[in-house]
Amino acid sequence: MFKKEKLFFYSEETVSYVEAKRYRAKLTAGVIVSTIVLLSVMGMVNNYYGDVFGLGFKTATELAEENSLLKDQVRMLNTRLSDISGVVTQLAYSDNQLRTAVNLPKIDLDTRAMGTGGASVEKLDGLVSKDANELLTSSGLLLDKLEKELIFQRQSYNQIHKKQEENKILFSSMPAIKPMVGTYSYHGFGMRRDPFLGVLRPHEGVDIHGDIGTPINATGDGIVEFSGNTGSSYGIAVEINHGFGYKTWYAHLSRVVARSGQRVKRGQLIAYSGNTGRSTGPHLHYEVRRNGTQQNPVEYFVDDVDYEKIKSQLAAIQ
Repeated sequence: MFKKEKLFFYSEETVSYVEAKRYRAKLTAGVIVSTIVLLSVMGMVNNYYGDVFGLGFKTATELAEENSLLKDQVRMLNTRLSDISGVVTQLAYSDNQLRTAVNLPKIDLDTRAMGTGGASVEKLDGLVSKDANELLTSSGLLLDKLEKELIFQRQSYNQIHKKQEENKILFSSMPAIKPMVGTYSYHGFGMRRDPFLGVLRPHEGVDIHGDIGTPINATGDGIVEFSGNTGSSYGIAVEINHGFGYKTWYAHLSRVVARSGQRVKRGQLIAYSGNTGRSTGPHLHYEVRRNGTQQNPVEYFVDDVDYEKIKSQLAAIQ
């Protein structure tokens, strides 16, 4: 068992030894007070002589200089942010040019502003000086504006890229070339006198005259929906669905090459011309339909097509 030690002192008043009560608490309090006083004195001396003890304390002058330097840095950052914002605005003009190129509507500056507005930045009133608060608020607003502008711009670029990819498919699918080499009746579309009945009737395509067995090519990428004998005035025919509402018909054929369900590319051989069905002589009857409405095929012809070049390119792809 540990014995509790006691402290006694001699009292001349009582001429006896008296126990010193709570001496430990008094001693501890004295040490604490002395330490606080010592540290305070050291702190004042250290601060006065410019951190002579190397404690890392900064004088009021040093803090003021540091504050001024930080403000200057924030001002420089704000200037750079403003410059970057100007660059983003220039990108907006380039973006509209790209949108026009891929057949997308332009986005006016007011619409862009509404898409990037509504910024709110937490202020530091009471925590920093007024001018520092204004600088930090300005920086926050600029950063928020830039962030939203970049997000808006990225969304627009994604739309442009998506539209460009769709256009690639659309342009390769549109019936844009002549299906056969031969003599074209360019004014054969529309009302004309029926050669069999002698009355005016709508002619829904154009006739291309040539020898039986002349190769016929798909005028655009697509899927063959019908291939064979129609049992009608069209005789042996091929129908291709090009997507985007476009379909083409090739009638009066001698024989077909492409089969129903087959995917074909522009310039690919699909059949040979003939004289089947209700025909006055060897020729190809060619039709273009868009969303079920008959179109004048002549308006889709590209006159300077090099068929041999198309075939070589197609062969390279396959």
